[in-house]
Amino acid sequence: MLHSIKIIRPQQWVKNLFVFIPMFFGGSLLDTTDIISSIVTFIAFSLTASSVYCFNDIIDAAADRRHPV
Repeated sequence: MLHSIKIIRPQQWVKNLFVFIPMFFGGSLLDTTDIISSIVTFIAFSLTASSVYCFNDIIDAAADRRHPV
């Protein structure tokens, strides 16, 4: 389980928090529709990024074995 979490790199999701900035500057922090849309966007961006990291790990597995660091 811990290895699976490490592979999807949740620490990289922090940059996806930028999707909430337009709500702040647009004055819609309390708009439920905008909140839900931003949360869905954050999740979609995060899962997309994680899938790219996993795909890259699979493609680069042979090269990573030669350079374990």
